[in-house]
Amino acid sequence: MRTYDKGTSPLRYAQPSTKCLVLGCLALAAGLIFLLGYRGLAPAVDVPLLGAVVQLVGCASAVCLSVSVAAFVAAVSVYFLLPDSARIRNRVRRGLFYPGCGNPLGLKDGELLPSVRCTCKSPGVFELTVIVRGCPVERVANAAPSISTALNGRFTRYAVTQTNAGIAFDKVVFQIENVMADKSLTFHAVEEMRPKPTKLRVQQDVDIDLTTSGSMLVAGKTRSGKTTGIISLLIQVLLGGRDKYGSEVIIIDPKQAELSRLPHVVTLDEDGEATQILEAMEHFAATITQRQKVLNELSAEDGDAAKWWDANFHCSLLFLDEYVACRSVFPTKASKDNPSYSLERFDRLFKRIVTMGASA
Repeated sequence: MRTYDKGTSPLRYAQPSTKCLVLGCLALAAGLIFLLGYRGLAPAVDVPLLGAVVQLVGCASAVCLSVSVAAFVAAVSVYFLLPDSARIRNRVRRGLFYPGCGNPLGLKDGELLPSVRCTCKSPGVFELTVIVRGCPVERVANAAPSISTALNGRFTRYAVTQTNAGIAFDKVVFQIENVMADKSLTFHAVEEMRPKPTKLRVQQDVDIDLTTSGSMLVAGKTRSGKTTGIISLLIQVLLGGRDKYGSEVIIIDPKQAELSRLPHVVTLDEDGEATQILEAMEHFAATITQRQKVLNELSAEDGDAAKWWDANFHCSLLFLDEYVACRSVFPTKASKDNPSYSLERFDRLFKRIVTMGASA
């Protein structure tokens, strides 16, 4: 097992092609020196005592020159044939263990070096595993920025996107991928957007699994594309169609912005109040109750909890655009003329939908 050495040579963590190139240069230099010596001693080849020395120098020159050629060929071969996973591993080891890179793990002289492995999971996505030995696992997990920095050269666009510590805290697994790659989805027909029954596509290799996702909150700064992103999900849900259990797709736009111009979108009343919004939420909450009743009946028949996807339910979705803006419309206290119109009622419906809607 190798240990940390603050006085180690930079060549120790160099790429294999670089090591082969250095070996080739050294062998070439030695071969040329021996060759010059051979030529200088050549006139004395017939001298009994010097003849053997001259022949030895000549053989050494030939061997060194042969080694240099082999090393240069190996350097070129390794440079072009070495898999990307090995290149990433070598770069990461240098970034973590070579003192000239800052010693991000805080290792001390004589301390065991963690083991580094790298495998290619899919095109452009790598899994880097660091087996912890001498340093705390938290320190390794916090080295993600240093690992991203170590990915230079052809991997400049790559960075750590996920960090997961092992259950036994004996290793840290980093996901490395090209963060500049275009992962957008392009469709040439609406029908191509039809989703799988329980999955909504977000981008390449990224789906929302509705079997594990309940209510979702999409957050971001103004004009960052939140609504546009949700619209792409809504189109997929709508393409799934209705089921026979009262599925709904209800869109609420309290801002009276572009979504409110579409038919069937629920927005503010003409007088600026949100009575329609409350009615839509009441209706959606009622569908949850009815759908859950169906699942309960199926569970009683089978003796096991029935899941909505096993019961052939389609996705039923309530999209509330700008939750904060919607809350600001309602009065804090209800009036005597309309005791059911208040912020309290809105919050109660919202909590009911969020907490009870996932299973149905």
